[in-house]
Amino acid sequence: MHIVGTTGTETPMEVLKDRFVVLEYTVTLEDGTVVLGGAQPAALNFAVGYGQILPALEARLLGHTEGETLRFVIPAEEAFGSYEPRQVRRRSFEEFPQGRTLQPGKWVVASNDRTGAQYSYYVQSKDEDGVVLDFNHPLAGKDLHYRVTIVKVRDLFPEELVELRPCRMEP
Repeated sequence: MHIVGTTGTETPMEVLKDRFVVLEYTVTLEDGTVVLGGAQPAALNFAVGYGQILPALEARLLGHTEGETLRFVIPAEEAFGSYEPRQVRRRSFEEFPQGRTLQPGKWVVASNDRTGAQYSYYVQSKDEDGVVLDFNHPLAGKDLHYRVTIVKVRDLFPEELVELRPCRMEP
């Protein structure tokens, strides 16, 4: 990890569990393709230690302080996993009639009528008999290059902590 710099004169707060953090960040791929941010960085607010962001991102921020700018890479395996060829499936129009209306090169968000769960897939190709769908995450198999500025760190307020704590069963 490379620390680019810090700002300010008062003692900055560290990124630790039970703190609220505000970031500005840019994510790019190895070839320089911008995933998020860019000339205008993306903003992100989260509570540390509650699974609100990518675990590998949170781990790299722990112990750093407000005002720091960091550069680091999160390998694919720690981000969205490896690209899995078995997640690419051909569906005939007989088993998947709605495939006839899909356009190659587009992402589709679908939902399970029974559970309400949503999932997405990429339409790789289509011919007269069916479609080829890729169910991998769009960033699977890609290392993520971060440039992060820790804009603000503060303790979580007691009322925020109550909302973040999981329900407990009384014995």
